[in-house]
Amino acid sequence: MECLDELGPTADPNDLIEMLVRKQYITTFQASKLERRDPDGYFLGGYKLLYKIASGTFGRVYRAEDPRTGAVVALKVLRRRWTEDNNKIVLFEREGKFGMRLHHPNIVQILGVNCDRTSNQFFIVMEFVEGTNLRSLLSVRKKLPLPEAMKILEESAAGLADAFAHGMTHRDIKPSNILLSTQGVAKLVDFGLTELTSKVGYSLIEDENINVDRTVDYAGLERATNVPPGDPRSDIFFLGCVFYEMLSGRPALPPTKDRRVRMQKQRFEQIKPLTKDDVPEAPPSVFQLLDRMMSLDPQRRFQNPQQLLEAIHAVQAELAAGASASASSNSQPTVFVVEKREKLQELLRQKFKNLGFRVLLSIDPKRALQAFRQKPFEALVLDVGTLGESALDVFDEFCRDANRSSTRCIRVVLLAEDQDWMRTRIREGEDTVVLTFPLKKGALEQVLSPLLPSPSAPPVEAEVETPQEA
Repeated sequence: MECLDELGPTADPNDLIEMLVRKQYITTFQASKLERRDPDGYFLGGYKLLYKIASGTFGRVYRAEDPRTGAVVALKVLRRRWTEDNNKIVLFEREGKFGMRLHHPNIVQILGVNCDRTSNQFFIVMEFVEGTNLRSLLSVRKKLPLPEAMKILEESAAGLADAFAHGMTHRDIKPSNILLSTQGVAKLVDFGLTELTSKVGYSLIEDENINVDRTVDYAGLERATNVPPGDPRSDIFFLGCVFYEMLSGRPALPPTKDRRVRMQKQRFEQIKPLTKDDVPEAPPSVFQLLDRMMSLDPQRRFQNPQQLLEAIHAVQAELAAGASASASSNSQPTVFVVEKREKLQELLRQKFKNLGFRVLLSIDPKRALQAFRQKPFEALVLDVGTLGESALDVFDEFCRDANRSSTRCIRVVLLAEDQDWMRTRIREGEDTVVLTFPLKKGALEQVLSPLLPSPSAPPVEAEVETPQEA
């Protein structure tokens, strides 16, 4: 009545609506509905709808207000087409209630699940996060500094770890599902619909009427790696994709709406690893963390979010210290020697120790590969003469890993006189050298000379792995 008194009984309806908005009696969202003469959608389950925040596959999200308390919340409303399927309704309500069990600072809190009996619309009441989401932030800034990206990664992993402890996986990790509050806290959203999407499963790709997004990517990854839906390592892979994009400014998986392409294994195999050129300020441990998160082999990934969180904390501690051990100007290079003959082991150990190297020894090439994945070293000496041709299979895998590391690793393959034909299996280059017994004097020193520390560097005792331990 106040506005009508000001404008008069013959006021133009549009002027009245404009005044109602100006005096904050209605929102622009409600004004647009009035202009369309839409009588519905102003209230839902007693909550006043203020405006639409976002639209997703299964629902729309609104900022709303509880008129009784004035509290601002977010309402996720199930799309009407899903309300015709009783199974979807049961899953929606059950997963929303299950999500209410999650109380963690890095997970958007679910406050309730309800149904508006007037409109028969089902909705989830959630904590309203004032701020933005990571997708919107990246659309403006393209890439983030390493400390900021690490913080968002840590907080997202912490949310996943808490959910996993309660028996839940996310199933839809992507930048738009990571909210960033005005206080700078990252919060995961949409845990409540994990079961709803996973129950639909791979059949989603057959239904052209369903607008699926990351669900198809999850299905493609899990089919390519032969793991069941709901595997926690899938969340870790896609959180790795988010970290990849934060650091590089580009998505790890090229965007495409073609669902068949998104289900192909080669899409995941063709992800280009990040290097020092992409993130100059990152130490090797950052690339190792990312590579492990995004390994196509699920056995090589962190096996659960808690393991991931611990690894993130270790990298953050290293960053806080100012530099990684391998990048320190005062650190000594490490050479890993894989040799079966005890006498030659001792000879090489003493030779490299005297040169100033830190020395690791084993009779098993797989131990060298495992050690490199945990912490890259600068040189590998592999005696295929005593180990046999099978060692070259491990060497091939080692080379692939080494080429992805930002740490230069010189690889020396030693062959017996009658093994010269194996050279065809080895791609020699700047960092890969093949030497044949008997070795020329000074040959090893010449190959490894780029890594030799200064003459003033004190020798370090070798770390010896005995054949029995191997």
